[in-house]
Amino acid sequence: MKHTLIFETPIPCSVKTLFDFHANTKNLPLITPKDTSLEILKLDTPLKEGNKAVLRIKKGWFSFVWKLTFEKVEYPDLIIDTATQSPFKSFRHEHHFIQVDDSHSVLRDEITFSLPFEPLTTAIVWLIKRDMKKMFAYRHQKTQELIASKSP
Repeated sequence: MKHTLIFETPIPCSVKTLFDFHANTKNLPLITPKDTSLEILKLDTPLKEGNKAVLRIKKGWFSFVWKLTFEKVEYPDLIIDTATQSPFKSFRHEHHFIQVDDSHSVLRDEITFSLPFEPLTTAIVWLIKRDMKKMFAYRHQKTQELIASKSP
């Protein structure tokens, strides 16, 4: 069974600034929650369709390698990455950068995932969703803070 979560936050910057912030791989560790260790093992740059990334992620007692492919990159509106190896059966992350006006945008993350071993894992879906909500609330807050700190 597929599950979808959507997170939206207004950001006081141009859509190009927002896209560039997310396309800059140095910013990923900066928007990763403190309870999660993230190591970039491989990342093809500059960001474009077909690029691959390999991350080592440690959260609590869990440590795993996350491999992903950038399925779609449409400057300055969209980045879609899909996990090719992760703890999930499937995982797709759409980063939408929506222009409101020249100095205001909306960051919209849409996550679609399914868990392995369903229906046995159905009981923990609420826990996964709760954790993702916390993580994306943190990511959006840090994105706002970091972009604001770079504004003149």
